[in-house]
Amino acid sequence: MPTYTTSLYNGGVPHLRHTYEGLLSLTDSLNASGQLLGLLNVAISNPQITIHEVGQILRLDVVLTARLIRIANTAFYFKTTRSCNTIEEALQRVGLREVARLIATATMQGRAPVQLRAYGITSEQFNKSVRFNAVACQLIATEAKLDANLAYLSGLMRPLGILALNQWSAQNFNGVDKSAWRNAGSLLQWEEATFGMNHLAASGFITREWGLPPSVSDTLEKTAAPFASIKDSPLALVLQTAEALAEINRFTFQDHPSGSALNKDCLDALGIKSVKLIEISREALRLSQRFAA
Repeated sequence: MPTYTTSLYNGGVPHLRHTYEGLLSLTDSLNASGQLLGLLNVAISNPQITIHEVGQILRLDVVLTARLIRIANTAFYFKTTRSCNTIEEALQRVGLREVARLIATATMQGRAPVQLRAYGITSEQFNKSVRFNAVACQLIATEAKLDANLAYLSGLMRPLGILALNQWSAQNFNGVDKSAWRNAGSLLQWEEATFGMNHLAASGFITREWGLPPSVSDTLEKTAAPFASIKDSPLALVLQTAEALAEINRFTFQDHPSGSALNKDCLDALGIKSVKLIEISREALRLSQRFAA
């Protein structure tokens, strides 16, 4: 793991310290649903797992259990005349992988404070960006014949570090200029100068602590690397392409352009024609709006 020196900015914000000690203290408030998500992903990867065993895991979070039963009774899944009232019935109706995706989405939704002061955005902006990026990753991966579920999870977890770094800033100073990073070369550079790490590194660390698939954590940590460094990592190429689509469609994690652009080399490596991205963007917008409902 990389290490970071302790320093100050703006007269008193300490960097997150060596070997992510500071970040470890931030995961507690995010940890319950995150650990549940990790357990669930391990469970559904086991071909011997039973519906009852998955139900026992989900019962660790009463709120998520109730939400899953409610979702299973919506028109999208409710194809019979009888409603389901138990977690096992909901699991059978919705399906294990879809449940994992719903739990992952629920883990992120509602985690953002009303205002992410360090980044100058609202929770609404944050959540819209999260949904669009995750769905775009899924659609791009499907087109590239990659694991769409893994791509969705990676896209969804990508901004987790933003929540952690925003919380860190709230704990260490009382005020922040919401445009403080506009003069930096990029958001990632500002984060590294301010906190000692960027949100992608933070996301990779937290998801690894939660026990999510190693490929998710590894991908998150190297997503911002140049094409030459990730050309053999299709999932990282998917995340970069999804970020560029989010920029085009104005679903970014900031209130002004980040400079992300579509990379033809990425598209070629994924085997996707640029014209196909128009259709992917439209479908990502439609699905992300549906998930918000």
